[in-house]
Amino acid sequence: MPALFAPCATQLLDLAGVRPGERVLDVACGTGVVARQAAARVGAGGAVTGTDLNQGMVEAAEAAAVDLPVRIQWRRAEATALPLPDGAVDVVCCQQGLQFFADRALALAEARRVLAPGGRVALAVWRAIDHNPGYAALARVVERHAGAETAAIMHTPFAGPDRDGLGRLLAGAGFAGVHVRIGTFPVRFSSPRELLEAQAASSPLGPPLAALDEEVRRALADDVDRALGEWTDDDGLVFPAQTWLATAYRDDGGRPGDRTERA
Repeated sequence: MPALFAPCATQLLDLAGVRPGERVLDVACGTGVVARQAAARVGAGGAVTGTDLNQGMVEAAEAAAVDLPVRIQWRRAEATALPLPDGAVDVVCCQQGLQFFADRALALAEARRVLAPGGRVALAVWRAIDHNPGYAALARVVERHAGAETAAIMHTPFAGPDRDGLGRLLAGAGFAGVHVRIGTFPVRFSSPRELLEAQAASSPLGPPLAALDEEVRRALADDVDRALGEWTDDDGLVFPAQTWLATAYRDDGGRPGDRTERA
């Protein structure tokens, strides 16, 4: 997962302008890639919290951060019911989580609630799968061998709000200064098969693929090698990925980045 999410996290935190001493919340933290990078930026004078609905993800994130010099607080929580008081953080980040929320508007309203006046929100949401050619090719192979229903799992992460949809959601939640841009970065795996294995291990794609006959699984893997061959080099597989990166701030009469007095 670092091969996929770490470059995106770097761009997201750059746009959020995370600084030493700030308080950062990583919503839908997954394995904690954003939270760990944020901890390095805020330093000992800051604070980082990571929340995720999946307890297994929270435990994996905590284990991955055990040796960090900055302690991160990990909490299991719904994005629509964050376990933080009003105005508790300076930055809220959410990387590739918004598209999975049942109530996106409520989740963004909750993000605004926990932000201090002038605090910022930063979101990463994949662009449509056609803008992510490696995943589009993998989805086509999965459909050929495992059917349209299984292939639909591959499309779900790329079916989130687009540029206009993100703007409407953020404005509707009361944010100001909405800015949406396209982020691009390379995705690298040691081979096309490693990409397939990573998807099977980290998403609902795993069980239906595991249920296929061994011969079908072998044919699928061979087809993945062929389909992604044009994106291989001497170091393995590499293809471009595109995501929407949206930033905005809580406008209470202050400027972005202004803080309230801490107790």
